[in-house]
Amino acid sequence: MKIPVEELRAKAAKFQSRIHWRNAREYVAALVVIATFGRALWKNPHIVPRIASALIVAGAIYIVWHLWKSGAPKFLPADMGRVDCVRFYRRELERQRDLLRSVWKWYIGPLIPGMALSFIYAVAIAPADRRWHRVVGGAVLAAFIWIIGWMNQRAAGRLDGRIAELDREAGSV
Repeated sequence: MKIPVEELRAKAAKFQSRIHWRNAREYVAALVVIATFGRALWKNPHIVPRIASALIVAGAIYIVWHLWKSGAPKFLPADMGRVDCVRFYRRELERQRDLLRSVWKWYIGPLIPGMALSFIYAVAIAPADRRWHRVVGGAVLAAFIWIIGWMNQRAAGRLDGRIAELDREAGSV
């Protein structure tokens, strides 16, 4: 069955809108991270937390840049025919899938150095009888990070399913 071009355009527009709002949420979250750790960078009197904060701010800036460069939605030109619409939409699905698959490299990875330094410092300065609290907090944070990576891998798998569905619906192009 060959999917009508109007339906392709509607699916592509809906997908582009979802990507636009996902990116907007990530930009807002990055601004919160940058503001929070930027303040800590200037206000904390100790050098190690300041370095950790600087690393986290740098990581957040990299994330925003990478998302803007590689994850911004591309909009379907109005004058494309059916075959070009299918190809365009498929490329967009693949591009977003690949972005999600590489989340450990561009999203989680850039924050790890600052978070690790912050964690190590927090454990080192904690009273001996209270260190276990910091370790538990670190384990919870590590689990949360792992869940973010896992959720992105699942979302990439769903996009694989949408690509396969598009291939079936569109027929050969």
